[in-house]
Amino acid sequence: MPIFTKIAKTLSKMAEIHITDINYIEINSQSGLDFKYKPEVPKLKLVGTLLMSESEEEEDGVLFLTQKQLNQVLMGKEVDLKLQEDRWLLGKPLTKDQVKKVGLVDVDAEYMGTAGEFKCFEAVKISE
Repeated sequence: MPIFTKIAKTLSKMAEIHITDINYIEINSQSGLDFKYKPEVPKLKLVGTLLMSESEEEEDGVLFLTQKQLNQVLMGKEVDLKLQEDRWLLGKPLTKDQVKKVGLVDVDAEYMGTAGEFKCFEAVKISE
């Protein structure tokens, strides 16, 4: 992943996002990130397609979240993740029904900045 570009704290803002596809999930190895939600808890890095509620546009992005938050997003959705090296990949592409179920989960997230072409967010609250 490209070098992370921080944004001034005054520019960071909350956003409601929805996950519509998952490329992979891995343990975050990036140092120097200022997490607001439980900064002492290790974060996972979900790289995938995110739908921004405000603009209703989908784009590739990164969502940092805890294991508990990931479980909240995926619970009951029958998403098949396979561990390959140090990444969890989808065992098979999400079905339309799974995309709908996962996409219905509201993720309140803090915009953190960009890493290359990816917008990066930290999950603060998960609700269905």
